[in-house]
Amino acid sequence: MSNYVDLLDVNNIDNIDNVRGTQKFPAFLKLLFFVEMWERFSYYGMRVLLVLFLTSHLGFSDVKAYAIYSLFAAVAYAGPVIGGLLADKLMGFRNMVLIGGIIITIGHANMTFVGSNPDLVYLGLSLIALGTGLFKGNITNLLGACYRENDPDRERGFTLFYVGVNLGGFLASVLCGYVANAYGWDYGFGLAGLGMLVGLITFARYQNCLGNNGLSPNAEHMTKRLFLGINAFSFIIVSSLFLAYLVSKMLASAEFFANMLSITGLVVFGIYAYIIFKSPVEQKKNLIALSVMIFFFMCFFALEMQLGSLINLFTERNVVKEILGITIPASISQAMNPLSIIILGSLIGTYMKFDKRYATLMLAFGLFSLVICFAVLYFGCANADVNSKVGYLYLVVAIIFMSLGELCVMPLVQSQATLLAPKSLRGLVMGIVMLSLAFSNLAGIVISKFISVPSVNGEVNLAESLSIYKEGFLNISFFCFGIVILFIFCSIFLHRILIKQK
Repeated sequence: MSNYVDLLDVNNIDNIDNVRGTQKFPAFLKLLFFVEMWERFSYYGMRVLLVLFLTSHLGFSDVKAYAIYSLFAAVAYAGPVIGGLLADKLMGFRNMVLIGGIIITIGHANMTFVGSNPDLVYLGLSLIALGTGLFKGNITNLLGACYRENDPDRERGFTLFYVGVNLGGFLASVLCGYVANAYGWDYGFGLAGLGMLVGLITFARYQNCLGNNGLSPNAEHMTKRLFLGINAFSFIIVSSLFLAYLVSKMLASAEFFANMLSITGLVVFGIYAYIIFKSPVEQKKNLIALSVMIFFFMCFFALEMQLGSLINLFTERNVVKEILGITIPASISQAMNPLSIIILGSLIGTYMKFDKRYATLMLAFGLFSLVICFAVLYFGCANADVNSKVGYLYLVVAIIFMSLGELCVMPLVQSQATLLAPKSLRGLVMGIVMLSLAFSNLAGIVISKFISVPSVNGEVNLAESLSIYKEGFLNISFFCFGIVILFIFCSIFLHRILIKQK
């Protein structure tokens, strides 16, 4: 962004509506776009390297690497429940974004010095996961708070915001992947952390353009001294550091603690069900509709999350990575997903208006895109060469379809979560949306038990791995088709609720 400072230098803006009325893309959207882009740069920089690092550098089996990857991501997406509650009741969205960014930056600094020490790996991952949990849902709610509920540009803003997510993912896949391959894992991890530091400094410097949105609902409690004379802001940071140490011990026994996290998640969903039960009739209908969307959202991302684990290792082992004489590392191939979303999302967000009449159709297409994605991967395996290698084009087409589906699902569900939830519970509800992603990641552990390839010191038999992937991709494609059929039965009720929204 060459004019970045000019875009965000809005010190004299007192009312956020003034910004909205004078610019096609309001200042708050530009700021949050940029900050989220760099936070995702740090997260995806970790994601594209983690499974490859665990299997090739530390020599972990597929099952163990998948379990660590899945639990790491699950903690990151379960955390928004706590982060959302803290934002709703005490801190406000803006303070939680700052705290999350600080914890993530500390975690990446730790990952720069891990070497071959698993304990340091677990600690670094725990800090990043917890920081992401405090950051992730709150920045999305902050965007929703900056838009008026009936603003016609609201859906477009969320779509462009999601482009920022994927711009960060694209840059991370290319830059962190290249640096890790050329100079070493620690440099790749360090570069990812630098992205979060840039986003954190930017948010702290330019948050005035958010007006009064996202501030603490109980400002009088923010300055009170708590335990050992520190205020609430510092107390949450210190508590997060201590909790990260405990989570690092969980990652060391990832498969066992994944089950424990599942039980905790079910308790949270039970509380959410109780809230629905006690809500007024109209509010109850909205929350039930949101629950339906969250269920299918979770199903979609249970497969999308395999980009960083299952599909990443498949690319490393059984895909022809040399194109026109240039070798493309598996980690850099991950850039196809965010690049597709950047291109398609920019076109949709700039030139198309959201029409709520087609919301359920968008979700249906998003789910069906997974059927096509994994069917393409299956046919790629079925047409592999004599060296058990799949043509790169199959991978490209599969990821493009998955990306298009993601663009139909994620912005829509996030936007509707900020509309369907009552104002007093928006932090918690967005946390529930993020928690569903935690369950999506935990599903990766189940998938790993069926689509894991035996290895010795990171080396596999290519013919054997091709056979395992081929069967697995076919089964996943059939599973996704079943999900689409189930959604069609639910779509009538969902359409009736969404069409009533202002």
